[in-house]
Amino acid sequence: MGKVAIKVNTTALGDVISSIPTLNKLSKSYEQPITVFTAIPSLFENHPSVFEVKNIDDDTSGYTLHELMKHKDNPDTGDYKMHNMIDIRQFHAWDVGISLTTDELECDLYCEEEIWVGAVDNYVIIHPSITWGSRTWSKDNWQELVNGLYELDIPVVIVGNDSNQSSTEWNFDKQEYISKNIHDIGGGVKLINKTTIPQLRWMMNNQALCVVTMDSGILHLAGTTDCNIIQLGSSINHKLRAPWRKGSQDYKYQYVGGDCKIACGSNLKYHLKEWGVIRGVPPIENCLENYPQFECHPKVVNVLNSIRGLKEK
Repeated sequence: MGKVAIKVNTTALGDVISSIPTLNKLSKSYEQPITVFTAIPSLFENHPSVFEVKNIDDDTSGYTLHELMKHKDNPDTGDYKMHNMIDIRQFHAWDVGISLTTDELECDLYCEEEIWVGAVDNYVIIHPSITWGSRTWSKDNWQELVNGLYELDIPVVIVGNDSNQSSTEWNFDKQEYISKNIHDIGGGVKLINKTTIPQLRWMMNNQALCVVTMDSGILHLAGTTDCNIIQLGSSINHKLRAPWRKGSQDYKYQYVGGDCKIACGSNLKYHLKEWGVIRGVPPIENCLENYPQFECHPKVVNVLNSIRGLKEK
C-alpha cells in the first residue's frame, strides 16, 4: 500500500483534535496506522491509528497524502465550506470527500501525564480564554464565577496557554491568524502556560469535578476524557462543537446558554442578511441581532447552579 499520511493544516488545538475521527477512518480503511503531519505532535503520542508523527513543515514527498483544512473560506474556490454551519469533525472529513456517522465522531487520545496541582482535589477547571467576541465570556463573569465557587467551598484551577504557536487561530471575519489570550482572574490555582496536554488530560480524568469553557481547544481536549463538561453559550450552534462520547453529545455534558436561543452565528438567515447569498459566512465575531451585549452568553448564577448540581451528586 505504501506510506499514507494526513496533514492537518492548522495550529489551533481544537481543530487538530477534531481531525482525529478522520484519522481513525483513514487508518481503518487503509488497514494500517498512518503518518500525521501536525503543529502539535504531542497530541498523537501512543495513538493506535498513528504510525509516526512529523512536524507540519516536514517534507511530505513519497506519501499518499490527505490534506485537512488546506483551504479557507473562499467562495471563489470549489473547496468553500461554511465552518459556522458544519460539525467541526465533519469539516475535516469532507476534505477527503467523506462524511462520518455518529458512531465515528468521537475524538480519542492516549497521552496522559500525572501532575502535582497542589493540595486540592475535586476542583473546577476553568479556561477564561479571550478570542473573538461572541465566544469570549467577560472577565467580570469569570471573576464572579470564581468568587461564587469559593463561597461554595469548591476549589478552582485556571488553565490556558497564550505563549506559543498553538495559541493562534484563524479569524474568519478578519481573514487572518490572531493571537488568543487568557483573562487575568484573581483566586484559584493558576496554571496558565504551566501544563502540557497530557497533564491536562490527567487532571480531567483523575481529579477535576468538571471543566468550564466556551467553544475552545480545552472543550475538545476535555471531550477526549471522562470528565464532566460545562460549555458556555455563544452564537454558534453548540451541537456543531459539543464532543461526542459513547455515541452521544449528552454524556457528562451540559450546555449553559443565555436568554437568546437563536444561534445567529449558525443561522443561514444572517448569511442572506449580510451578503444576499447563502454561501457567505457573516461576521460572527459580533452579535448579528445587534444587541448591546451577547445575550447568548449565560448568566453566572446559571453556571454556578450547574456546578453545584454536579457537586451534590
